[in-house]
Amino acid sequence: MTTTAATTTAATARTTAAPSAATRTVRYALHTTRMTVTNVMFMVFTIALPVGMYLLFGMMFGEAADGQARGMIMVNMAAYGGLGAAVTAGTQIQEDQRNGFLRQLIVAGLSPRSFLVGSVMAASAVILPALVAVGVVGLATGVEVGAGPFLTTVVVLWLGLLPTILIGIVLGMVLKGGAAMAGGVVTMMAMAIFGGLWMPLEMFPSWMQQVGQAMPTYWISQLGQWSMYDGELPVTGLLVIGAWTVVLGGLCAFSLRRAVGLKRR
Repeated sequence: MTTTAATTTAATARTTAAPSAATRTVRYALHTTRMTVTNVMFMVFTIALPVGMYLLFGMMFGEAADGQARGMIMVNMAAYGGLGAAVTAGTQIQEDQRNGFLRQLIVAGLSPRSFLVGSVMAASAVILPALVAVGVVGLATGVEVGAGPFLTTVVVLWLGLLPTILIGIVLGMVLKGGAAMAGGVVTMMAMAIFGGLWMPLEMFPSWMQQVGQAMPTYWISQLGQWSMYDGELPVTGLLVIGAWTVVLGGLCAFSLRRAVGLKRR
């Protein structure tokens, strides 16, 4: 009787001591976020560059459309900064894969799903400083928008950038070594150009406009402008962003399973 009670107590203690999947996910997300935000070059690249580009473009074109162009530039440069943070943070998964840390985490009990969710949470966290920094500078330099529309725009951009995080994770899983970071930079620039974040899409040839309208970055910008200045909700944008998210989510799961050598049982 005593032995049975002792065994039951020990089993209960082990169960209590073992962290849940949600706890493991949050811990990994916090760890990754902390490692990312302490990378000075990463923060400079994702904050200083889009702020500088906003100031440059705002000085050149900000007074167009009775000053409304300045707000559109702010939205686009905030989206660009968030895009850079999202893709770069996603590709950093390559470092965990290269040094074996990813496999150690899986062996230690972190499921592939928790690892993927934690990576998305961490990348989502480091997007916010870029969005807020460009937004605050925009408000300080003449963008006229109420507090409600401004906060709504930040949230819309933040949520809309989800597929770009998944793009970074896929690149980090598929490409090796420095190729992951290089691939992330090329992808980020292509999505910024074709998505009309640097220049209006209408300035490009028709074939580029067609490609651009299939990009999530184009619709992220359109949704940001909608939330700031009202107008008709771009439903097509929601469908495009949703389609990219579903497809990329599947690619992330598949790539992650291959990366850690897991097979279905």
